[in-house]
Amino acid sequence: MQVDFYQMGGRFTDPLEVTCILVGKAWPGIQNIVIVTTAEQIDALDEALWSSPAGRFLPHGRDGESAPIQLLTEAPMQADLLINLDPSAPLPTGQYDRVLEIVPATEQAREPLRARWRDWKTQGAQLNHHALK
Repeated sequence: MQVDFYQMGGRFTDPLEVTCILVGKAWPGIQNIVIVTTAEQIDALDEALWSSPAGRFLPHGRDGESAPIQLLTEAPMQADLLINLDPSAPLPTGQYDRVLEIVPATEQAREPLRARWRDWKTQGAQLNHHALK
């Protein structure tokens, strides 16, 4: 399994914007996309996917609605692409072709993602780091 860590920085400071960009690049090539986020953030993510990227419609649903892009508060057991916006979520144990971890721009917020990096490495995942500028 491939796990990519996207470290925000420069003009990329909003995790929802970064997620919309990544989903926009993945869909429709990837048909089973799951975004894991907190219950507090799910409304904002839903709204962001309606307006970004500009001029595109990204078909998404929340908690059980049928859509190729799912917004969930817990990782399912299977997805082609899993995007994690919740660094406090447990490391998922399902089957995923690829996992994207969004790393916040602030040093304090990055610490839980460092632990996730070590956890994924222990699981034998192929790890990649991308610095967004």
